[in-house]
Amino acid sequence: MSLSTSSKSCRRSNCRQSDCPCNQTVLTRSLNRDLLTLKSQSYFSDFIIQVGECIYPVHRSVLAARSNVFLTMFQQQDTIEITNSCLMLNDYNPSSIDLFLQYLYSDTCIFNDEKKAEEILELADKYHVESLKVLAEDYFILTKENCIRLLILADRHTATRLKDLALKFINHNLTQIFSETGPADWLTFRQTYSNLVADLYEKALNLQAILLIKR
Repeated sequence: MSLSTSSKSCRRSNCRQSDCPCNQTVLTRSLNRDLLTLKSQSYFSDFIIQVGECIYPVHRSVLAARSNVFLTMFQQQDTIEITNSCLMLNDYNPSSIDLFLQYLYSDTCIFNDEKKAEEILELADKYHVESLKVLAEDYFILTKENCIRLLILADRHTATRLKDLALKFINHNLTQIFSETGPADWLTFRQTYSNLVADLYEKALNLQAILLIKR
């Protein structure tokens, strides 16, 4: 997952039209590069995000423009964060925070493992960055080993696309997932996540109805 742009590249080598998609793409890349430089060089930073010993100087205006949660936070006057100009996020891995901030500054985010994508999904949900949440959801590949965990994750963070895919996958592989030799225990799952069991039943009924209609 890299630079997010919907513009199509122009095939004309000497294009000079200001409204051409090729120029829009170049401008987007230039803006992303400059904002990442702003982040990495800490020019005129006015706030700090701290994860353990790791300190990330940031700019309130950028964070507020990208997240209404940050916008609301910076509008407060008497909170510890505003008084100290520092937000502590010790529950997260520093590399995940760095990726999160990279996305806020440049609209780019590259995941290299599932654990990182899970943390990014949680951060995107916590700070209401919906476009990043979608990127994180699309990273996951459902398997019989991870589908229950990802269903729980998606439900916890209102990741509707991932949750819908997980429900379909589990229904299609129910016997293998919850068999005696499968990776999940049905009784434990049913007792702990009764709401998700109800969602599974509802999805199964909907899928059955669709199959009947297609006949």
